[in-house]
Amino acid sequence: MSQGSCVLHNLDNPLLAGVSLGLAFTKEQTLSLSPQMFPCCKGNGFAWDSRSYGYHACNLKARLFRLQDILNRYTRTFPSTTRFPYQVTPAWSHQVLQELAAVFRHDRPPASISYTTQRNQPSMLWTKAFAAVWRFGMDVRIARLTDFNPVELATLTAGTDKPFAIFIDQVDKLWDPGIVEAVEYVVQQAYNAQAFLWIEFVHDQSTGPDESDGTVRGNIARKLQKLKDKHPLDLLSRDCLSRLQGLSGIKHHSGNAPNA
Repeated sequence: MSQGSCVLHNLDNPLLAGVSLGLAFTKEQTLSLSPQMFPCCKGNGFAWDSRSYGYHACNLKARLFRLQDILNRYTRTFPSTTRFPYQVTPAWSHQVLQELAAVFRHDRPPASISYTTQRNQPSMLWTKAFAAVWRFGMDVRIARLTDFNPVELATLTAGTDKPFAIFIDQVDKLWDPGIVEAVEYVVQQAYNAQAFLWIEFVHDQSTGPDESDGTVRGNIARKLQKLKDKHPLDLLSRDCLSRLQGLSGIKHHSGNAPNA
């Protein structure tokens, strides 16, 4: 197989099935390459180029290193999980690859917003981040925002001379000013850098009675519950919501005015 037909040059084709095409995994979730998928270099990232009479180096190993970092983050975040980002059905794999291809080729808006009612459970964002690195060679940053951490946020949104994608998993407790500030910072930086952005919000309304026992503590608990019951986008500032809607193309129809 010539360099031009190396599978690495064709991984961004969503018609090639499998988010982990060409990869092998150990029980310890250490990645390796299937040499038969990379006959030009046997999976070492160096191939002989007869035209230049020298070895040609590709980004295969660098891509694998970034992918291993994503997998290590995943296992640290979900140490008890038995399902890993690459373990998806063929139908989900196809859907993920089609979505990513459309976004990265600018056929769809650069941002996507989703919602979940399940806290601390692995979401499909990890599969998308995994596929974005391996299948599309993207510079991917993924995080769960639990407070305003300047160092973490600076690393997460640091600009480069190449396109990058940010994945924010399970944003919760938006009544916490620190978390709101962190989300708004990421949205602002993604907007300025024209980065690709995926955000998943936790949203599950309470089914309990909207009442108080008349005590100060009861009134505070009732007000806090009302705040928790709000739609996540209602807890963002008008400017942040405007940027997020501009990036994602969504329309917010909750009927509640966002924070000023």
